This record gives sequence, structure tokens and C-alpha cells, in this order.
Amino acid sequence: MPLILYIVIAVYLLAVNFYGVLMLKFQKQDREDGDEENISISDAKLLFTALLGGAIGIFVFMFIFRYRLKSLLLMVALPVIAALNIYVVVIAFKSGFGFLNF
Repeated sequence: MPLILYIVIAVYLLAVNFYGVLMLKFQKQDREDGDEENISISDAKLLFTALLGGAIGIFVFMFIFRYRLKSLLLMVALPVIAALNIYVVVIAFKSGFGFLNF
């Protein structure tokens, strides 16, 4: 398996996690500024970013920023999605990305 594929997957996961952390930070800033009605980042967008591979970054930084810790949906869904993300990545790396047929 080409090394470049492993590098691309690692960079993708880092980028999605960074994007998720930025979304969480900007959502927190919007709520702190008292701009409740014009919040452009919803929980659905956070969950979608988590499904794309950013669940670990969002979940960890929720505790670092001390934000959305009382949201039952995020506190339950993010660890489940993180476990799913880890499972998919481990299976893909163990199979050597055989489904891509290089």
C-alpha cells in the first residue's frame, strides 16, 4: 500500500478534527456575545462533522472550552461516534484499504 495514502488519511483526520474544534469555538463565541438568534453553527453541523471523523477533537475540546457539557445529545452521541470513527479507521488500516483496489 502506498505510503502517500496513509499520509492523506492522517491529514484528512487532523483537518476534520481541527475544523470541528473551530466550529465549537465559534459557536461558543456566538453564544457568549448574546447572539442567540443568529447562531450560524448548530448542533446538527457539529454532529455531521463528528460523523466525518472529527468526533474525538470535538469531544475533547468540549471539556477544554468547558462548553456544551450539559447537552445530553452531544455527551452521549460524540463518544459513540468517536468509537465508530476509530473502528472504521482501524478496519481500513488492517485491511490495507483493500476496498480501494490499487
